[in-house]
Amino acid sequence: MKYIDYEKQVQYDTLSKAAIRNKALRETLSEEMRILYVALTRAKEKLIISGIQKDFKKQKEKLWQQIERYQKQEQKINPILVKKYKKYIDWILLVYFYQPKQMETIAELKTYTKKEVLDGCEKKEEQDVNLLEILEEHKIEEQQIAEIESMLQDTYAYELSTKIPTKSSVTKLKQQEQETIEISFPSPKFTKQDEELKLTGAQKGTLLHLCMQKLDEKTEYTLETVKEFINDMVSKEIITSKEADNINVTAVLKFTQSNIWKEMKQAKEIQREKPFYITLPAKEIYEEDVPENILVQGIIDLYYVNAQDELILVDYKTDFVPTEQELVNKYKKQLELYQRALEEALQKKVSHVFIYSTFLAKEIEI
Repeated sequence: MKYIDYEKQVQYDTLSKAAIRNKALRETLSEEMRILYVALTRAKEKLIISGIQKDFKKQKEKLWQQIERYQKQEQKINPILVKKYKKYIDWILLVYFYQPKQMETIAELKTYTKKEVLDGCEKKEEQDVNLLEILEEHKIEEQQIAEIESMLQDTYAYELSTKIPTKSSVTKLKQQEQETIEISFPSPKFTKQDEELKLTGAQKGTLLHLCMQKLDEKTEYTLETVKEFINDMVSKEIITSKEADNINVTAVLKFTQSNIWKEMKQAKEIQREKPFYITLPAKEIYEEDVPENILVQGIIDLYYVNAQDELILVDYKTDFVPTEQELVNKYKKQLELYQRALEEALQKKVSHVFIYSTFLAKEIEI
């Protein structure tokens, strides 16, 4: 939020707001770069890129000035310039002007004025035509009809590439594995009285997940201290009293009695709720021969380095499942993806991967 000084009647952005805006801009630009990369790598023989500038001569001079001011960093365009220019055509021109000798061997830059474009357009006078007469004069042979039908019925060899996203989440990939996805729209909350509102199983699971995320491994928990911990979240307005009433206190306590928790108390490093991004070949997800890559994002519930310097990955699950195997079958691929992302990020092998089931009150090694 913005900071508001009511006495001086002024408001301005806080450092945190500016930082978030800057991070959002970087992520947006990164995604646009990936889209541009996909567009530029489709052509096999020739690629024509068109763009419009209000005053190209002036823009060209300005680009040259910026290039002279911001030199390359590690043989790459200065990131300040990348953020400064936000149009595809500007990024392409930056590359062209940064290294003109190399670019001249593979690309040709042409500019046309509006007048030149209009002069090149062929102007035809309207005339009355009898369409039926023209069709009678130009009858199509059976062979030509067959050729036209063949062209109309032809399918694009890379149709799947036009449908897959450039970015996805682990949750969406998991949904793809389900044969059907049911979507229901509950009645708006404002049509019900507060006392009538009931928490769903998913909402209760989210609350349980939140508790496990905020537990302090330095604390020795009992049933009473877990209740105090939950009441403290209510007082801090993290959750409501109604939500607190729906938290399974026993399930939270049992987690603090697990082997994972015991290891965490002696751990060298603990990280919770860590977001990650990983690039995967599309064919690994869609099981089709697609040459594209997809950026996948997700959040790792917990990982830590234990006293033996082993990297441990843990994912909390609140599903109501009768057997361990059912839980493993459901989430094995997801955990494999988490492991892969973590190992790439930390350059360290994951020693053990666990699902902690709140329903079964136990850790399950994958």
